[in-house]
Amino acid sequence: MNSNIIWGIVLLALSLFLKPLLAIAGLNESLFALHWQGETVFSLSPFLVRIILALIGIIMLIIGGMRVARISSRNDGEHNN
Repeated sequence: MNSNIIWGIVLLALSLFLKPLLAIAGLNESLFALHWQGETVFSLSPFLVRIILALIGIIMLIIGGMRVARISSRNDGEHNN
């Protein structure tokens, strides 16, 4: 199986189960915030993080599928000759 497909599946699963995994690890949403001198400089909502992970996962699945299709079409061309 292509590594891009595996990473895509992992990222999609992570996006679906992000909140329970954070709870199991004992972390909270402040993990997605950048703190400097005690103040929050930048913060991402957990929902936005899940969307970003899902989008990256879908892109990885598409890239992996295109590679598999390209390799299989090359192999089919070799067998037809």
